[in-house]
Amino acid sequence: MGKRLVVIIMDGWGWREEEKGNCIKMAKTPNFNFYWQNFPHCLIEASGLAVGLPEGQQGTSEVNHAIIGAGRVVYQDLVRISKAIEDGSFFENRALVAAAKSAKENNSFLHILGLVGTGGVHAHQTHLYALLELARRQGLKKVYLHCFTDGRDTLPESGLGFLLDLQKKTEELGVGEIATLCGRYYAMDRDHNWERTDKAYRLLTLAEGKKFGGVKEAVEYWYGQKITDEIIEPSVLEKSGFTGIKEKDAVVFANFRNDRPRQLTERFLEKGPKEIELVTMTQYSSEYKVKVAFPPVEVKNVLGEVISRAGLKQLRVTETEKFAHLTFFLNYKRNDPFEGEDRIMLDSYSDIKTHDERPEMRAADIAREVVQDIQAKGHEVIFTNICNCDMVGHTGNLPAIVKGVEAVDKALGEIVEAAQKNGYEVIITADHGNAEEKIDKQGNILTQHTTNPVPFILISQKYKKLVADKGEMQDVAPTILKILGISKPKEMTGKSLVV
Repeated sequence: MGKRLVVIIMDGWGWREEEKGNCIKMAKTPNFNFYWQNFPHCLIEASGLAVGLPEGQQGTSEVNHAIIGAGRVVYQDLVRISKAIEDGSFFENRALVAAAKSAKENNSFLHILGLVGTGGVHAHQTHLYALLELARRQGLKKVYLHCFTDGRDTLPESGLGFLLDLQKKTEELGVGEIATLCGRYYAMDRDHNWERTDKAYRLLTLAEGKKFGGVKEAVEYWYGQKITDEIIEPSVLEKSGFTGIKEKDAVVFANFRNDRPRQLTERFLEKGPKEIELVTMTQYSSEYKVKVAFPPVEVKNVLGEVISRAGLKQLRVTETEKFAHLTFFLNYKRNDPFEGEDRIMLDSYSDIKTHDERPEMRAADIAREVVQDIQAKGHEVIFTNICNCDMVGHTGNLPAIVKGVEAVDKALGEIVEAAQKNGYEVIITADHGNAEEKIDKQGNILTQHTTNPVPFILISQKYKKLVADKGEMQDVAPTILKILGISKPKEMTGKSLVV
């Protein structure tokens, strides 16, 4: 029988020895513990330079799935854009300069949309500063900022500080004014909750939202209502004079991660004001007819492509929340499946506001789908992402996160048992941490990803040891190819963890 392999990505399951705020340690995880104690294992670096991000920057699902698929370190969009700012090429970027010139020639407004803060997962505050500087250099005076507050990749009530810093920067540069605010829950939905997207769209095009005098008044009002950054409701700052994005205005969407801006971008493309100059920081979709400031870097010979070319069938199984990561990002930003690649997406629960309400998510159903395919021997390689540790982890609800971890562990047990009975090898790993560090030294609840390493376990009849006790995310693909007996392409710089 040919080689067969299951790759399980436990999204958000990081490794940390300390027990305080460690929901992995709080949870009952008999399956994971058994595999860790009895099979070859190591820790994988999942943040910073190891995944093409700045030193100390937390890894993300998008970035780290892309690095797993690439089998090499590729500078991520955050680093690319930041380097362009540092070397000055950012201020000559054709797409961005075109947006500024369009606003100037039409005597219209330049609107900068984006997530505020230094979370670095979807956007970065310094990029907003650079866009303001570009506007200043282009001689623009009419510049509005439309700010989405975070609270997931940053602390839940850190938004006010970031907004005040941004306001200070506009005063220093003498350009730009904050016109609107709303939480990412509305502006950055990716699960087809269009009523949320439409609230953000109406805020931007009709100035439809609760009215406030200024930033501080608005944010402190919402905090007083126990509404934190992520879910701040659409708000208009009246002193800006903003009445909506109009015809012939220019719009720059400053987020660089491309999954969460799509719905709002699509609203503008479908029914937005006429003749607006729309620029996105990166390519949100190859189908969008917009200017792109930083187009994708071509990466050849990625994992899915190499498996396909070897004539093996592969399956990707997950739920809505991580479907793009296990397909588009794992294939290094390619929408279409490779030949022999099948996909199963289970709908994430949409009848809830946040995932702590149903922390089990679709873990059991994902496990069932994987087990059925193992038993049917439908594909030689199965990739699955079980994402409770990340998605419930983002809520900061510790008892719910513990339940989510336990749901992942139960799914692990079912998949591994079926794999061992049917001649499949198994890799258990994660893309980044989250659930293992939920309380900081000051006692604050954390909702963001971590910079901790992640586990890597190999359950194999053939390979009884790994060549190193530490690896990097780029080593996962070469290890998979080695197990499958496929030659590693020269473009992959990662090293196999087995020989």
